[in-house]
Amino acid sequence: MASNQVDVRVGLLEGPWAAWQGLAEGLKGEGLNVLWVTRDVRTLLDGIGTDPPQVAILDVEPTSDAGMGCSGMEGLNLLREARKRRLEVRMLVLSSANAQDFISQCFDEGASGYLFRQSLTSNAVSTAVNALVRGERLFPVQLLRNDFEHPPVASATASVLLTLTQREREVLAYVAGGADNLKIAAHLQIAERTVKSHVTQLYRKLGAENRTQLALRACHLGVRPPPDL
Repeated sequence: MASNQVDVRVGLLEGPWAAWQGLAEGLKGEGLNVLWVTRDVRTLLDGIGTDPPQVAILDVEPTSDAGMGCSGMEGLNLLREARKRRLEVRMLVLSSANAQDFISQCFDEGASGYLFRQSLTSNAVSTAVNALVRGERLFPVQLLRNDFEHPPVASATASVLLTLTQREREVLAYVAGGADNLKIAAHLQIAERTVKSHVTQLYRKLGAENRTQLALRACHLGVRPPPDL
């Protein structure tokens, strides 16, 4: 266990799987500082606003009849609401849902990481939390595999980076870190509409159809998020 791991603050939206696994106690055993555990979506949003963790863990049920925690649709709405409120927290989704569209939607709505719950341990979740704190994004293996099996028209090789302007490379790095257009504009001190223009060019040059695919292309190209994210 890293000596400073106890400084990593997490909040947990507990669903049936996390409760059954004893995830909260498991994470404490891994040395993480579990600030709060809730089974209510609104309480989680309030908790992020008043006692913000670095990472919020969402135990999401794929079906719409979640008895506690949240369903897939509620999870997407939660991510969307957190993004609208510009809450400075990284969201880690844990779910058994493996539909590519749903996973992509999670990232489009602001998730920083997504893990399949099958055979998932407290140690694996702890490792993922620390990766997110370091600024990494965690894509599930299936999503990465699908992206490799259906490469863009322009192959994602290092030479593709040579077709990008310096500013486009900077914007791509922020996209890889999960930043939205407004945040990118603030960091680069340019207009939001200019960021939108750069993102449009990146879609065209890298053959991406959405922001999640664009972040995956960046990952494949070895582009890493800037240190100030």
